[in-house]
Amino acid sequence: MIREHVAKYGAFHWAVALWRIFLDTVFPPKCMLCSRLFKPTAKGSEMNRLPNPAAEITDPFPESCHLLTSFCCSNCLSAPEAISSPMCTCCGITFQTRQDQNHLCGDCMVWPKNFRMARAAVSCEPQLMAVIHRFKYAGKTQLAKPLGGMMLSAFLRHWESAEIDQLIPVPLHPQKFRSRGFNQSYLLIHRWKAIARAMQISLPSISILTDVLIRTKMTAPQTGLGRAQRLINVKGAFSVQSPEKVSGKKVLVVDDVYTTGATANECARILLEFGAESVDVLTLARA
Repeated sequence: MIREHVAKYGAFHWAVALWRIFLDTVFPPKCMLCSRLFKPTAKGSEMNRLPNPAAEITDPFPESCHLLTSFCCSNCLSAPEAISSPMCTCCGITFQTRQDQNHLCGDCMVWPKNFRMARAAVSCEPQLMAVIHRFKYAGKTQLAKPLGGMMLSAFLRHWESAEIDQLIPVPLHPQKFRSRGFNQSYLLIHRWKAIARAMQISLPSISILTDVLIRTKMTAPQTGLGRAQRLINVKGAFSVQSPEKVSGKKVLVVDDVYTTGATANECARILLEFGAESVDVLTLARA
Protein backbone atom coordinates (compact mmCIF):
# COMPACT_ATOMS: atom_id res chain seq x y z
CA MET A 1 0.00 0.00 0.00
CA ILE A 2 2.76 2.46 0.95
CA ARG A 3 4.76 1.66 -2.21
CA GLU A 4 1.68 2.15 -4.37
CA HIS A 5 0.98 5.50 -2.73
CA VAL A 6 4.57 6.69 -3.20
CA ALA A 7 4.53 5.56 -6.84
CA LYS A 8 1.27 7.36 -7.50
CA TYR A 9 1.74 10.60 -5.59
CA GLY A 10 5.50 10.86 -5.10
CA ALA A 11 7.69 10.77 -2.03
CA PHE A 12 7.09 14.43 -1.20
CA HIS A 13 3.30 14.10 -0.98
CA TRP A 14 3.68 10.93 1.08
CA ALA A 15 6.01 12.75 3.49
CA VAL A 16 3.52 15.62 3.80
CA ALA A 17 0.72 13.16 4.53
CA LEU A 18 2.79 11.48 7.25
CA TRP A 19 3.69 14.83 8.75
CA ARG A 20 0.03 15.83 8.91
CA ILE A 21 -0.88 12.54 10.57
CA PHE A 22 1.88 13.13 13.12
CA LEU A 23 0.68 16.67 13.87
CA ASP A 24 -2.96 15.56 14.20
CA THR A 25 -1.87 12.82 16.62
CA VAL A 26 0.41 14.94 18.80
CA PHE A 27 -1.55 18.19 18.44
CA PRO A 28 -5.15 17.18 17.67
CA PRO A 29 -7.24 19.94 16.06
CA LYS A 30 -9.16 22.16 18.48
CA CYS A 31 -12.04 24.38 17.54
CA MET A 32 -10.87 27.99 17.38
CA LEU A 33 -14.02 29.13 19.19
CA CYS A 34 -14.96 26.49 21.78
CA SER A 35 -11.52 24.80 22.14
CA ARG A 36 -13.04 21.32 21.87
CA LEU A 37 -11.32 18.59 19.89
CA PHE A 38 -12.95 17.99 16.52
CA LYS A 39 -12.35 16.34 13.19
CA PRO A 40 -12.03 18.89 10.39
CA THR A 41 -14.57 18.26 7.63
CA ALA A 42 -12.58 19.96 4.85
CA LYS A 43 -11.15 17.45 2.41
CA GLY A 44 -8.02 17.93 0.37
CA SER A 45 -6.30 21.26 -0.04
CA GLU A 46 -8.50 23.94 1.48
CA MET A 47 -7.58 26.42 -1.23
CA ASN A 48 -8.85 24.01 -3.86
CA ARG A 49 -12.31 24.45 -2.35
CA LEU A 50 -12.50 28.09 -3.36
CA PRO A 51 -15.59 28.36 -5.56
CA ASN A 52 -15.71 29.45 -9.15
CA PRO A 53 -16.06 33.24 -8.83
CA ALA A 54 -18.01 33.40 -12.10
CA ALA A 55 -20.64 30.98 -10.84
CA GLU A 56 -23.97 32.38 -9.70
CA ILE A 57 -24.52 32.12 -5.95
CA THR A 58 -27.44 29.82 -5.26
CA ASP A 59 -26.28 28.26 -1.98
CA PRO A 60 -26.68 30.62 1.01
CA PHE A 61 -23.55 29.00 2.45
CA PRO A 62 -20.84 29.83 -0.14
CA GLU A 63 -18.21 27.13 -0.60
CA SER A 64 -15.47 29.56 0.33
CA CYS A 65 -16.82 29.50 3.90
CA HIS A 66 -15.86 25.81 4.02
CA LEU A 67 -12.27 27.03 4.24
CA LEU A 68 -12.97 27.68 7.91
CA THR A 69 -13.93 24.07 8.66
CA SER A 70 -10.26 23.31 9.32
CA PHE A 71 -10.39 25.73 12.25
CA CYS A 72 -13.91 25.59 13.68
CA CYS A 73 -16.27 22.75 14.51
CA SER A 74 -19.69 22.52 12.91
CA ASN A 75 -21.39 23.37 16.21
CA CYS A 76 -19.68 26.76 16.37
CA LEU A 77 -19.64 27.73 12.72
CA SER A 78 -23.02 27.88 11.02
CA ALA A 79 -23.64 29.06 7.49
CA PRO A 80 -23.02 32.77 6.91
CA GLU A 81 -25.37 34.34 4.41
CA ALA A 82 -23.73 35.06 1.08
CA ILE A 83 -23.94 38.61 -0.23
CA SER A 84 -25.92 38.35 -3.44
CA SER A 85 -28.40 40.29 -5.56
CA PRO A 86 -30.61 42.19 -5.18
CA MET A 87 -28.37 44.72 -3.47
CA CYS A 88 -27.62 48.44 -3.38
CA THR A 89 -25.54 49.38 -6.41
CA CYS A 90 -23.41 51.61 -4.18
CA CYS A 91 -22.96 50.29 -0.63
CA GLY A 92 -23.81 46.66 -1.42
CA ILE A 93 -26.40 46.09 1.29
CA THR A 94 -28.83 43.30 0.37
CA PHE A 95 -32.56 43.96 0.15
CA GLN A 96 -35.12 41.92 2.05
CA THR A 97 -37.29 41.64 -1.05
CA ARG A 98 -35.39 38.96 -2.97
CA GLN A 99 -37.37 39.44 -6.20
CA ASP A 100 -36.20 43.01 -6.70
CA GLN A 101 -33.35 44.24 -8.90
CA ASN A 102 -30.17 46.03 -7.89
CA HIS A 103 -30.78 49.71 -7.20
CA LEU A 104 -29.62 52.54 -4.94
CA CYS A 105 -30.75 52.13 -1.33
CA GLY A 106 -32.43 54.89 0.67
CA ASP A 107 -29.34 55.44 2.83
CA CYS A 108 -27.13 56.10 -0.21
CA MET A 109 -29.77 58.43 -1.65
CA VAL A 110 -29.90 60.52 1.53
CA TRP A 111 -26.16 60.31 2.27
CA PRO A 112 -24.27 59.93 -1.03
CA LYS A 113 -21.01 58.02 -0.64
CA ASN A 114 -17.54 59.08 -1.78
CA PHE A 115 -16.71 55.57 -3.01
CA ARG A 116 -18.08 54.21 -6.27
CA MET A 117 -19.23 50.87 -4.86
CA ALA A 118 -18.67 48.61 -1.86
CA ARG A 119 -18.96 44.83 -1.82
CA ALA A 120 -18.45 42.13 0.81
CA ALA A 121 -17.98 38.37 0.80
CA VAL A 122 -20.57 37.41 3.44
CA SER A 123 -22.93 38.99 5.93
CA CYS A 124 -22.02 39.57 9.60
CA GLU A 125 -23.39 36.47 11.29
CA PRO A 126 -22.54 36.13 15.02
CA GLN A 127 -20.39 33.02 14.49
CA LEU A 128 -18.37 34.64 11.71
CA MET A 129 -17.89 37.77 13.80
CA ALA A 130 -16.55 35.57 16.59
CA VAL A 131 -14.00 34.16 14.13
CA ILE A 132 -13.05 37.66 12.99
CA HIS A 133 -12.60 38.75 16.61
CA ARG A 134 -10.30 35.79 17.23
CA PHE A 135 -8.34 36.83 14.16
CA LYS A 136 -8.05 40.51 15.13
CA TYR A 137 -7.86 40.51 18.90
CA ALA A 138 -6.49 37.08 19.84
CA GLY A 139 -3.66 37.03 17.31
CA LYS A 140 -4.98 34.00 15.38
CA THR A 141 -3.28 35.14 12.18
CA GLN A 142 -3.55 31.65 10.65
CA LEU A 143 -7.17 32.60 9.94
CA ALA A 144 -5.95 35.18 7.41
CA LYS A 145 -5.59 32.48 4.74
CA PRO A 146 -9.18 31.11 4.74
CA LEU A 147 -10.72 34.52 5.37
CA GLY A 148 -8.54 36.01 2.64
CA GLY A 149 -9.64 33.24 0.28
CA MET A 150 -13.25 34.23 0.88
CA MET A 151 -12.42 37.84 0.06
CA LEU A 152 -10.53 36.87 -3.08
CA SER A 153 -13.57 34.98 -4.32
CA ALA A 154 -15.72 38.09 -3.77
CA PHE A 155 -13.15 40.29 -5.53
CA LEU A 156 -13.05 38.08 -8.60
CA ARG A 157 -16.85 37.97 -8.67
CA HIS A 158 -17.41 41.72 -8.56
CA TRP A 159 -14.45 43.30 -10.37
CA GLU A 160 -12.86 42.86 -13.77
CA SER A 161 -9.07 42.94 -13.97
CA ALA A 162 -8.94 46.38 -15.62
CA GLU A 163 -11.18 48.02 -13.01
CA ILE A 164 -8.58 48.20 -10.22
CA ASP A 165 -5.01 49.52 -10.25
CA GLN A 166 -4.14 49.36 -6.56
CA LEU A 167 -5.18 47.65 -3.34
CA ILE A 168 -4.95 49.78 -0.19
CA PRO A 169 -5.71 48.19 3.19
CA VAL A 170 -7.29 50.51 5.76
CA PRO A 171 -4.35 51.51 7.98
CA LEU A 172 -4.06 51.31 11.74
CA HIS A 173 -2.72 54.11 13.87
CA PRO A 174 0.97 53.40 14.68
CA GLN A 175 0.14 53.02 18.37
CA LYS A 176 -2.55 50.44 17.66
CA PHE A 177 -0.31 48.66 15.15
CA ARG A 178 2.42 48.30 17.80
CA SER A 179 -0.14 46.97 20.27
CA ARG A 180 -1.75 44.46 17.88
CA GLY A 181 1.38 43.58 15.94
CA PHE A 182 -0.28 43.37 12.53
CA ASN A 183 -2.80 45.06 10.26
CA GLN A 184 -5.65 42.61 9.74
CA SER A 185 -6.76 44.30 6.51
CA TYR A 186 -3.33 43.78 4.98
CA LEU A 187 -3.11 40.14 6.09
CA LEU A 188 -6.43 39.41 4.36
CA ILE A 189 -4.99 40.28 0.94
CA HIS A 190 -1.23 39.75 1.10
CA ARG A 191 -1.48 36.05 0.11
CA TRP A 192 -3.92 36.50 -2.74
CA LYS A 193 -1.27 35.72 -5.36
CA ALA A 194 -0.30 32.46 -3.65
CA ILE A 195 -3.95 31.46 -3.27
CA ALA A 196 -4.63 32.26 -6.93
CA ARG A 197 -1.64 30.17 -8.03
CA ALA A 198 -2.85 27.23 -5.94
CA MET A 199 -6.27 27.60 -7.53
CA GLN A 200 -4.78 28.06 -11.01
CA ILE A 201 -6.72 31.32 -11.27
CA SER A 202 -5.42 34.21 -13.33
CA LEU A 203 -5.05 37.14 -10.95
CA PRO A 204 -4.26 40.55 -12.45
CA SER A 205 -1.07 42.26 -11.31
CA ILE A 206 -2.32 44.76 -8.74
CA SER A 207 -0.03 46.62 -6.36
CA ILE A 208 -0.68 46.55 -2.61
CA LEU A 209 0.18 49.95 -1.15
CA THR A 210 0.71 50.15 2.59
CA ASP A 211 2.64 53.43 2.73
CA VAL A 212 0.21 55.84 1.02
CA LEU A 213 -2.96 55.98 3.11
CA ILE A 214 -2.02 56.66 6.74
CA ARG A 215 -4.04 57.09 9.92
CA THR A 216 -3.08 60.34 11.61
CA LYS A 217 -5.58 60.31 14.50
CA MET A 218 -5.92 57.69 17.21
CA THR A 219 -9.66 57.05 17.06
CA ALA A 220 -11.85 55.24 19.54
CA PRO A 221 -13.06 51.76 18.49
CA GLN A 222 -16.06 52.02 16.18
CA THR A 223 -17.79 49.08 17.87
CA GLY A 224 -20.87 50.25 19.78
CA LEU A 225 -20.96 53.70 18.18
CA GLY A 226 -23.98 54.97 16.26
CA ARG A 227 -23.88 56.44 12.77
CA ALA A 228 -23.34 60.05 13.85
CA GLN A 229 -20.67 59.05 16.38
CA ARG A 230 -18.84 56.94 13.81
CA LEU A 231 -18.76 59.81 11.32
CA ILE A 232 -17.36 62.18 13.94
CA ASN A 233 -14.89 59.56 15.17
CA VAL A 234 -13.18 59.04 11.79
CA LYS A 235 -13.47 62.62 10.50
CA GLY A 236 -9.97 63.76 9.59
CA ALA A 237 -8.44 60.49 10.80
CA PHE A 238 -6.63 59.72 7.52
CA SER A 239 -4.16 61.41 5.24
CA VAL A 240 -2.18 60.56 2.10
CA GLN A 241 1.57 60.62 1.69
CA SER A 242 3.21 60.26 -1.73
CA PRO A 243 0.00 61.34 -3.50
CA GLU A 244 1.60 60.72 -6.89
CA LYS A 245 1.16 57.00 -6.24
CA VAL A 246 -2.64 57.28 -6.26
CA SER A 247 -3.06 60.17 -8.69
CA GLY A 248 -5.22 59.02 -11.60
CA LYS A 249 -5.45 55.47 -10.20
CA LYS A 250 -8.47 53.24 -9.62
CA VAL A 251 -8.15 52.23 -5.98
CA LEU A 252 -9.73 49.40 -4.02
CA VAL A 253 -9.80 50.03 -0.26
CA VAL A 254 -9.83 46.82 1.78
CA ASP A 255 -11.16 46.37 5.33
CA ASP A 256 -12.46 43.52 7.45
CA VAL A 257 -16.02 44.67 8.26
CA TYR A 258 -18.43 47.22 6.73
CA THR A 259 -20.96 48.47 9.26
CA THR A 260 -22.14 52.00 8.49
CA GLY A 261 -19.41 52.68 5.93
CA ALA A 262 -18.01 55.66 7.88
CA THR A 263 -14.41 54.46 7.74
CA ALA A 264 -14.58 53.43 4.09
CA ASN A 265 -16.24 56.69 3.12
CA GLU A 266 -13.60 58.81 4.88
CA CYS A 267 -10.80 56.81 3.25
CA ALA A 268 -12.43 57.32 -0.14
CA ARG A 269 -12.85 61.05 0.48
CA ILE A 270 -9.18 61.64 1.27
CA LEU A 271 -7.95 59.45 -1.61
CA LEU A 272 -10.15 61.31 -4.09
CA GLU A 273 -8.96 64.60 -2.63
CA PHE A 274 -5.39 63.59 -3.41
CA GLY A 275 -6.14 62.67 -7.00
CA ALA A 276 -7.41 59.08 -7.14
CA GLU A 277 -9.59 58.51 -10.21
CA SER A 278 -12.07 56.31 -8.35
CA VAL A 279 -12.33 54.41 -5.07
CA ASP A 280 -14.13 51.10 -4.48
CA VAL A 281 -14.39 49.14 -1.22
CA LEU A 282 -14.08 45.44 -0.46
CA THR A 283 -14.70 43.95 2.97
CA LEU A 284 -14.86 40.44 4.34
CA ALA A 285 -18.20 40.91 6.11
CA ARG A 286 -21.18 43.26 5.77
CA ALA A 287 -23.43 44.25 8.64
